[in-house]
Amino acid sequence: MANGREECRVIQKIKALWNRLTGIKLRYRMLFVYIVGGALPILVIALYLIQGTSKILIRQSEHAEVTELAAAAQQVREMADTVSTVTKYFYFDPMLEEISQKQYQNYQDMVSDYRNFTSFLDYGRYYNNTIAWMNIYLDNQTIVGNSRFIRVTQEMEREAWYQAAKKRNGGALWRRLPVPSAGYSALSMLRMLKTKKGEDVGILAVYIRPERFQTLLRGRDCDTYVWLNGGILEADLGGTVEPDRIVGLLPDKDSGQYQQNVFLGKEEYLMTCETVSLPESQDYLQIVSLLAYRDILRDVTGQLGKSILFFLGSAALSVTIILLFSRSFGDRVERFRAQMQKAAEGSFALEKKLGGSDEISELYDYLGTMIYQIQRLLAEVYQEKLHAERLTIQQKDAEFKMLASQINPHFLYNTLETIRMRARRSRQADIEELVKMLAKIMRSTLQAGGNEVTVAAETELVEYYLKIQQYRFGERIRYRIYVEEGLKECLILPLLMQPIVENAIIHGLEGKEGIGVIDIKVYTAGENVVIAIADDGLGIARGQLEKMRDGLNSYQENGRHIGVRNVHQRVRLKYGEAYGVTIDSVRGAYTRVEICLPGAGKLGEAKQCTK
Repeated sequence: MANGREECRVIQKIKALWNRLTGIKLRYRMLFVYIVGGALPILVIALYLIQGTSKILIRQSEHAEVTELAAAAQQVREMADTVSTVTKYFYFDPMLEEISQKQYQNYQDMVSDYRNFTSFLDYGRYYNNTIAWMNIYLDNQTIVGNSRFIRVTQEMEREAWYQAAKKRNGGALWRRLPVPSAGYSALSMLRMLKTKKGEDVGILAVYIRPERFQTLLRGRDCDTYVWLNGGILEADLGGTVEPDRIVGLLPDKDSGQYQQNVFLGKEEYLMTCETVSLPESQDYLQIVSLLAYRDILRDVTGQLGKSILFFLGSAALSVTIILLFSRSFGDRVERFRAQMQKAAEGSFALEKKLGGSDEISELYDYLGTMIYQIQRLLAEVYQEKLHAERLTIQQKDAEFKMLASQINPHFLYNTLETIRMRARRSRQADIEELVKMLAKIMRSTLQAGGNEVTVAAETELVEYYLKIQQYRFGERIRYRIYVEEGLKECLILPLLMQPIVENAIIHGLEGKEGIGVIDIKVYTAGENVVIAIADDGLGIARGQLEKMRDGLNSYQENGRHIGVRNVHQRVRLKYGEAYGVTIDSVRGAYTRVEICLPGAGKLGEAKQCTK
């Protein structure tokens, strides 16, 4: 009984809520439907997809780290096996045994034996890409030690690595030791060599090149470390996590391939470890990588921010459209209701049309048909005539635009090509060459847009322009173009040089008496690339020069030298505030304009752009 009453109350509340929803104005009802039925589901789906993408990226990163560390571990095993194999070559070497046991009385005999023993050089040369150095520690007090044959001292005998190598009695010992006479330390394999009778010869040390480990670490997107027996061997110098912070997180030597999530402070990392057992020894290496989940999800986070901004913008636009539409729709419904009320009261004077082509407009039109059939007919005829005239005007305008569009750049190119061919038939080589260069300049100018061009193409365009000017001025204008080796294939913005060269001719050389020279150089200056355009023309007065410099950052197109200002602003917009145009001039002497661009390594590349 109580349950039945409770169900009735719930049903009554639902009905009351529904009545409230249906009782609100139409425009607000439409907005509510849009939010509940459209925006919220889209937001939920977007968040679900982003969450799924995050999980996929995490799984891919985990798999990629395992794969990369497994490949690195394989390289380490190959290096260790190579070193182990090399140490075996020195077993039972009679000359080495003789050097270790011979009591030298003559220094020359010792030097001669050192020189005759070439195994260090031979094996070192053959395994040069893996082995950095080889030497042997001999307990022969009659020798004079060098970087290859090192005499064991009492202090050396007390060192832990020496005692451990002797205790292993021919087994391998792996330690990080200073390389003799090299100034750096490296991972080395130590082995006590024996004679066939079991007597000690000496401890052989073979050092692995440190750069082999550095190559494994360099270029990775996460912190990577190499540990020897739980102690740091090599570390990514660009890492953000100190090695001491992960000592307690390292797995034991029997873990093999290992991966887990760890927290260092407030940051969560994916820690991947690959354990490499070193041959003929209980020593082991561990390659450990720390990849921050923040880095894994950086792209997803950025995309999430963009998606939220896009969603908010779309939602605001949609709400605005819905409000405008619902307001228009509500107003039209209200006008139709008022007209129906007037008709019911006996007033048949219709207001202007509601507009649109929906059902409300049709109902309003039907109402007007019953009262003003003739007037509506005349109005429709008048509207049809206006519509027909508009169509006629639009058709003629379209025909005119179609005819005008037929005169396009291809027509101009073809016309210039026709002129060039006629000049060739008439054996007018100068005219042919002039038309050819003009056509190339027009094509380059019309096709110039946001796409970058090579320095070689830009200088070629300027050279065509200068050659055309030489046809005009003759020997009064001369030019030199120099492009530094390695910069021709660099990509730069189009039309950087031509406006400057044009200004040099118009304002610098055109009014000069005698021969004028334009000097164009493209070269590197420090970390930047500089395009320098100089002329020995009329120069610029000091006051005018200051105005030009002040006007480089102005966006008002007044005065002369608009091309220089345009080049300056384009360069700054593309490459940043540190780059642009500088002007230097002395009245009656010269004018020099320099365009500073980022270095060749930062500019785009066509094939190869290097200094």
